[in-house]
Amino acid sequence: MLRLRRTSWPRELTEAVTIASRHSPGGKEDILAAVQLIDGQWVAGSRAALYLPTETEGAVRRVGWEKIERAGWDSEESILRVYETTAFGTPLRATELKVDDPGRFGQLLRERIDASVLVQRHVPLVGKKGVRVVGRRNPSEPDAAVTWNFVLDKGLEPDQPGLVDRAEAALAAVRDEFGI
Repeated sequence: MLRLRRTSWPRELTEAVTIASRHSPGGKEDILAAVQLIDGQWVAGSRAALYLPTETEGAVRRVGWEKIERAGWDSEESILRVYETTAFGTPLRATELKVDDPGRFGQLLRERIDASVLVQRHVPLVGKKGVRVVGRRNPSEPDAAVTWNFVLDKGLEPDQPGLVDRAEAALAAVRDEFGI
């Protein structure tokens, strides 16, 4: 695992993370990496969660790593995009973070997202097109329940007759195969 601990972070960031993590399964969480955004706000990561800025100044929103679908760095625009998983049929929740360079925080982000994925399987439904079934668990909580979701390949639409039923059956089969 990536070791990124720093001895001190800005007081306002540590206080915001303490408040946001108050009701998390493990209680107070330590910041492993953080980066200041161009607008002066901060984004931080702990072993269990990502802390994203909110519209309330100085506040952050806790998102467990198992709820992050993916993240990507656009170096030309200096934007780090974070996509949260959502219920099937609703768009992913996207957060754009303007930052000069994500540096060590970007490394933590990639490591923790990857560590949350327990199972990822592509199941063909129509020719080679199909559904990607993903089982995630928070990497800091080995006994936590697995969160399952699926994403249809481009070109497949949920309104196609029977497609969602077959995707849900694929998810159930993968879940049963792994017994988690």
